[in-house]
Amino acid sequence: MRCAIYLRVSTNKEEQKSSLENQRDLFYRYIGDKGWDVHEFYVDVETGTTDKRASLQRLIRDAKQRKFDVILAKELSRLARNGKLSYEIRDIALTNGIHIITLDNAVNTMEGRSENFGLYAWLYEQESQRTSERIKSSFASKARRGEFKGSIPPYGYDVTDGVLRVRDDDSPSIVKRIFEMYLQGTGFDAIARTLTREGYPTPRSDGWEE
Repeated sequence: MRCAIYLRVSTNKEEQKSSLENQRDLFYRYIGDKGWDVHEFYVDVETGTTDKRASLQRLIRDAKQRKFDVILAKELSRLARNGKLSYEIRDIALTNGIHIITLDNAVNTMEGRSENFGLYAWLYEQESQRTSERIKSSFASKARRGEFKGSIPPYGYDVTDGVLRVRDDDSPSIVKRIFEMYLQGTGFDAIARTLTREGYPTPRSDGWEE
């Protein structure tokens, strides 16, 4: 049996990298006990509510070409957390003679355990919506208290006790100058070239300079 193994974690933080490795080991043991083969690990490191995940979309395309015999996932919510996508994957698998197995034993079409597929798809979608609502509510509460909602402060600011503070250096003046140049009609590339030519450092993704 050729196995397409789908793995997903929500962020690229260091602890999630170890989670990916642990999941790989789990699947290796599972298919090793059965004597099956790994066709490919399809890995996405991003939110699970979207159906635009690159590796998942590639898995779907490969399923339509019958490149493997079974899709393995830790649980159905790893594949999809909305009903539409769950049923799309199920129908593509059925049409192409591909089985779906989740390691939590909720779904195993090879053993005929698929009658609760719709129930699990609905439950995971509801949980995803509740989680999204809790996050939005938390962000709104922080905003009302004047707290910063992100992890990386914008250029020109620091975060102290959860509140944005203007940095005590020349970066705030650079930000003002960027806005002034833009309002005067200078394009983004021209602004960047000008500041680089004058020796101003380029902000990194963590908000500092390089």
